[in-house]
Amino acid sequence: MPDGAVAVGRVIRPHGSDGTLRVQPYSDNPARFQVGGILTVAGKNHAISDFRTLPGGYALLRLDGLENIDAVRPLTGQWLVAPVEPAPDLPPGEYYHYQLVGLTVVTDQGENLGTLQEVLVTGSNDVYVVTSDTGKEILLPAVAHVVKDVDLPAGRMLVHLIDGLR
Repeated sequence: MPDGAVAVGRVIRPHGSDGTLRVQPYSDNPARFQVGGILTVAGKNHAISDFRTLPGGYALLRLDGLENIDAVRPLTGQWLVAPVEPAPDLPPGEYYHYQLVGLTVVTDQGENLGTLQEVLVTGSNDVYVVTSDTGKEILLPAVAHVVKDVDLPAGRMLVHLIDGLR
C-alpha cells in the first residue's frame, strides 16, 4: 500500500455486464465512496460514478472508464485504495476499521493469535477476523470483555479469550 493511502474495500466480483462491481467496503467513513471521489484499483485511478449499499454489508460500485464486464472481470479480489485524509477524531476506545486491519492480535496469556484481517459489521457488535500464520481463522467479538487494549503505535491488540472462542 502506498504511503498516504488506505484500503477502503475489496472487489468481490462483477455485477452484471455494464462494468458495475460488487464490493465489500471496509471503510466506516461514508465520504470514501462519494460520487466524484477517486479510488485506485489495480494501480489505476478512477472517479466514482455510482455507489449503492446492499444488504449484508456489500455495495455496488461504478467507476469511470470501466464500462463493461471485460474491463472489470480482472479486478476480482483487488483492493480499493483511497488517500488517507484527516478523519474526525473518535472517542477514546473507538477506532476506524482501517486502523485495526493488520494489527497483531495477542492474548492476555501471551499467545500470538495472528493478524486481524477483516472487520465484519454485524447488528450488535463488530466481529474481528483473525488469521494465524498457519491459516487458522478465529472470530472475535469486538466487545470490552474480549478486547482489552488496542495499541496502534505498536501495531498490537490485546484480547482475552472467553469460553467458546476457539
